[in-house]
Amino acid sequence: MDRALSTTDVPVRFLETVFLTGCIPWRVAPGDPRVSYALYVPNSAYSVKFTADATDDDRATRGAADQLPLMVWVHGTLRNTAPITTDLAAFADANRCACLAPLFPANMDGPSDLDAYKLVLQSRTLRSDRVLLAILDEVAACWPGIATNRVYLGGFSGGGQFAHRFLYLHPARLAAVGVGAPGRPTFLDETQPWPAGVQDVEALTGRAVDKAAIARVAVQLAIGSEDSAVHGGKEFWVWLRELKAKMAGDDGASGKSGGGGGGGGLPLSFGSRLDSTKELQRQWKEDGIESTLTVVDGFAHDGKGVRPHILAFLRARMEADAANK
Repeated sequence: MDRALSTTDVPVRFLETVFLTGCIPWRVAPGDPRVSYALYVPNSAYSVKFTADATDDDRATRGAADQLPLMVWVHGTLRNTAPITTDLAAFADANRCACLAPLFPANMDGPSDLDAYKLVLQSRTLRSDRVLLAILDEVAACWPGIATNRVYLGGFSGGGQFAHRFLYLHPARLAAVGVGAPGRPTFLDETQPWPAGVQDVEALTGRAVDKAAIARVAVQLAIGSEDSAVHGGKEFWVWLRELKAKMAGDDGASGKSGGGGGGGGLPLSFGSRLDSTKELQRQWKEDGIESTLTVVDGFAHDGKGVRPHILAFLRARMEADAANK
């Protein structure tokens, strides 16, 4: 078979046997084999209308209401993808949706690259936003019973950074987005370069920022009430500045967009995530973008503590959208 197996090729009783429902094995991302993705599809919720058992009437009548919503969860800097087989799988089973988790490995853009996937989205060798879009295209082809035109996107820390920058570039592909503790956010500031602002984002990415389109997406900012410590401590940032000064001739460690993470116009260090998140919400409101701010009492920078609140927000948006179909 020259094409990838689709659920339309397989009888319902064999879907899980060929790993097209349940926990789907990690797959190489189309267009960039350095990236992979995992998917969880509840077997009992996948519609027979999108399988080999579909009748002519099934095919004629299937529509958006028969498709499973898709929730995409993007990892943080540590690349912890374990939730796709734990709480995200449980979320999918409980809420009749599918869940997807991409994996963007470290060092793709140089020996010191931890951050390019989340900070600039476009760097010397990676367009992480386009990789995710290509993954969605593949899911649409192999799992036509999953809705991929508009997805529910969430992430914490580095994943939150990716999520709100993806929102800026591709708002039409999002039904809702939960942005968890983004740390160094991008403000819609047309006087600052990407990714501190959006002054040159169209020239760099080919995507203009459409504030009206962003405002049509349901957006949540979520963060722990105690998430105000300087990451690594002040002494760490002094040391890191000195190290980067010594290595300034090496693009792979200088923080330039092609090398060690693509910080662009972002400050090297950052302080209170809580303060910057509140400021992001304030500035969004000035631009006509409403958002829900969820401050989770008693937690610092804790994905396990904040993620359930992001999932609750996305679940509520799925339910509201389903009621309006």
